[in-house]
Formats: sequence, structure tokens, C-alpha cells
Amino acid sequence: MQSALSDGLALAVNRIRRASGLWAQQILYLDRAVLVLNKPPGLVSQPTSADAPGPRSTPPPQRSDFDKLLRAFKRHLELDDLYPVHRLDKSTTGALLLARTKSAAQQLSQQFQSRTVDKSYLALVRGGAKTFPEPRGSIDSFLRINDGRVSLSTMDAPGSKPAQTDWELLASSRKAPLSLLRLHLRTGLKHQLRIHTALSLKAPVLGDALYSTAAPAPQISALTQIPHGRMFLHASHVSFFVRAPLALGPWAPVSMPVRSHAYHIICARPQRYRKDGPSKRFRLGITAPLPDDFVRICRDVGIPLDEDVVRGGVYVDGVRVADGAVPEVDGLWVAKAPETETET
Repeated sequence: MQSALSDGLALAVNRIRRASGLWAQQILYLDRAVLVLNKPPGLVSQPTSADAPGPRSTPPPQRSDFDKLLRAFKRHLELDDLYPVHRLDKSTTGALLLARTKSAAQQLSQQFQSRTVDKSYLALVRGGAKTFPEPRGSIDSFLRINDGRVSLSTMDAPGSKPAQTDWELLASSRKAPLSLLRLHLRTGLKHQLRIHTALSLKAPVLGDALYSTAAPAPQISALTQIPHGRMFLHASHVSFFVRAPLALGPWAPVSMPVRSHAYHIICARPQRYRKDGPSKRFRLGITAPLPDDFVRICRDVGIPLDEDVVRGGVYVDGVRVADGAVPEVDGLWVAKAPETETET
């Protein structure tokens, strides 16, 4: 059977799946142009300028955990560089895009600017079904940043910017005032989702102590344990347009040997979504698996979850790719499947 993916990618996948380090656990998907990681809570997704020259009297800034993670990716996968193209708040988890080349970074940045990158979030919010008179809606407001603090504003206030969010109620607990929302960013301002849920919907994200100081309802604490300092906002899905030229550039050789029999997904299969040649454009989507504590709380309070959302995966033009392989861009889903609980 002819391989559908390059030897370089097969080698990189083998290295990731054999590794025991934290760096390997964060990688969801990679191809010749991008690497998508599942950002953990507490990680500031902005590199420092530790390598930038400065005055001799000024000590170099200390490398952040994000810098160390990028260096681990580059060292273990023998990548020349990685370019962050967007950010997630420190407390937010989920899909974070890194470009492998300057060309890919420029193309993705243009898509972010033109708003063709689609991002959706899942949020556990404090409020039951009665909090939401409608099952879905849109929020159009203005936000203003003053001394680093973001607040709702008016159109004519100095420094105000328009902020739009689409929201959908997926489920509510019958046992406690908690609900699961899907949030879709139409603009991408700082803390936009947190403010819109807390101040516009009156349903703050669970664990968000900045925009809601009230303690969780006792019904919540009686059913489940909320980790201290944890906010339950998850960047669930990101998608963007891809052409084959976006993925130009060979994979760097990786010295570790491959045991190809262990990776049945690296196989040829019908390229059903290519219609007119190698430059045909399609939308590539990555769903980041939900964190374990997010899943646990939903189960504790009786909020149902879609299995595809829990485990994550790769999508092409909105259709889930069962084997996770995207040979058009030499891409592959590399995350390990989450362990499932067995009932006793």
C-alpha cells in the first residue's frame, strides 16, 4: 500500500507518539505549514523577546513557559522556527495555531485580518436554562480598554471598538445553575467572550473571578469540585482556508527510526475533497479535545457532551476526517485518543 504522507511527517509523528515529555502531549495536528497545539490553562501564549539585543546594562528577559514550549517543539521535531499567529487568554484552553514558515504565517495573518478564520469556543457558564429566554442569539456592543481593564462602552466613547459574538445554548443542567454555550467570535477583542457572557448575558464563565466576584451557587459546589483558579472557557474549534502552496517546504529529517506498522493511519485513501488539482482550496478545521476537568464537571452536573467535541479531530470542508490524515498538505492528527472511563 502506497504511503499517502511523506517520510518526514511519518518520522515526526513517530517521535511525538513515542515521547513522554509534556511538549508532545500538547500537539494535536501538524503538516508542512502549521502546528496546532492544545493550549493548557495558565500558559501565556505570547513569546518574550529574550533573543533580542538590548543595552548591555539591561539583563535579558527571562524565558517564558511558552518560549520553552516553542523551543521544545523546534528541538525535538528539528523545525527551523515557529510563528504564533494569534493568542488565547492565559486562562483559556484549546486550539492554538503556530505557523511553520514565514509565508504560512503571513497567509494566516491575512486570514485573521479578513476574518475568514473561524473560531468557536465552548464555555461553562453560571446560569440555568431560565437565564436564556432564547436558544441562541447575537451580541453587538462596544468595548473599551482603560489601564488594561476591559469594559462595556458606547459607540461615541473614546477608544471604543465594536465587538460581536454569536452564542448558542447547547445544554443546561437540571441539577445546578450551569449551562454549556457555544460562542462564535465575529470580532476578536481582549476578553470579549468573558465580558459578553458576564455582562450581556448575565451568565459569567465558571471560574472567571475578574468579571464576576460572586461565589458559585451552593448547588454547584454540592455536585462537583471546581479547581481553584480554573476558568472554563475552551477554544474548541479553529478553521481556515488552505491551498497546497501554503504547505511548501520539505520536512526536516528526524533521526529516530520509524515502526510504520504501528501507525495504520498513514495509508493511502481516496482524496475525496480535491476537485481540480493540487491548488484546490478547502477549509481545514481542528477541534481541540476538551480538558478532563471540563468533561468531569459536565458529567457531574448532568450536562451532555458530543463525543466528537470531547475527543477532538480534523475536519475538511466541515466533514470529519475519520483517520485524521490530510495528504493534500501532508498533514496528520497526532494527538492520542483520550482514555474512556469504564462503568462498573
